Amino acid sequence: MKKIMFIATGGTIASEPTNSGLMPELSADTLLAGIEVPDVEIRAVQPFSLDSTNLAPEHWVQLAVMIRDNWSEYDGFVIAHGTDTMAYGAAALYCLIQNPDKPIILTGSQLPMNAPGTDAVRNLTNAFRCAEQGRAGVWVCFCGRVIAGNAARKVHTTDFDAFRGFTAEDEQPAEEFCRNEERQEGGTVFYNRLDSNAAVLKLTPGISAEMVHDYGTHVNALIIEGFGMGGIPDYGSGELFHTLETLTACGVRVIMTTQVFSGGCDLTVYEVGQSALKAGLIPAVGMTTEYAVMRAMWALAYSFSTEDFRQLFSSNH
Repeated sequence: MKKIMFIATGGTIASEPTNSGLMPELSADTLLAGIEVPDVEIRAVQPFSLDSTNLAPEHWVQLAVMIRDNWSEYDGFVIAHGTDTMAYGAAALYCLIQNPDKPIILTGSQLPMNAPGTDAVRNLTNAFRCAEQGRAGVWVCFCGRVIAGNAARKVHTTDFDAFRGFTAEDEQPAEEFCRNEERQEGGTVFYNRLDSNAAVLKLTPGISAEMVHDYGTHVNALIIEGFGMGGIPDYGSGELFHTLETLTACGVRVIMTTQVFSGGCDLTVYEVGQSALKAGLIPAVGMTTEYAVMRAMWALAYSFSTEDFRQLFSSNH
């Protein structure tokens, strides 16, 4: 019989109505009482109970350390997590637990466990099946889909089918996932630090160089969501190019990604993209914004120079 650790962290799945709106109130044991998982030994723990809007990098580090400390005792891990920052949480764990040889499955729901017609029962049941039978790695299990932890994005605030992968190859049906048990032997590497001094700036038409400069001087890593494939707008003055060039020269790790949901960033195609490369910007090729943020936080924590950061950020993602 396989052993699964269940880590409850709050979120909608654990929420109950209050005078202030929905708040996480249900315990890990109460969540387990709402489903049936035969032939699995489960240990439930609850390190905190928060709306996922209130989660921060230190909470995901706490989860990674808890999993690390119990790694040898369990065959898989299920994390009940709020949906609002689940893509960030999955990306953080993907960075903090690299090359895992067991499944780590994040799930949640759009309606609380005790709500009529809830999706919580299906999602949590599937998550345990995936942790028992599925492939090693960090994954998001939601509405019958299993999505790679570094590629999940929330795409709907209310629909049950709320998450998608960055590409079609990043997701698969839960039934297929559970038929493909792939466990690699050893090699799991745990990390226990994230540097939260990183932020996202979304470009808007006509944004001023002064605004970008002021924003960039307050962080160690600046992730810029550009237009299309990414690039630096010129507006006839070149001020934004020189501002970003100055930020990179001062040691700010400036990363370029895209506001567009699919297709990703490619700075080699257009002149505005090549200008970004000339200014020293780091392209977040093949990354969601959520993953680029958490990858930057991880790389900041384990690098000592811009070149170190660039190599860590861009390698083996």
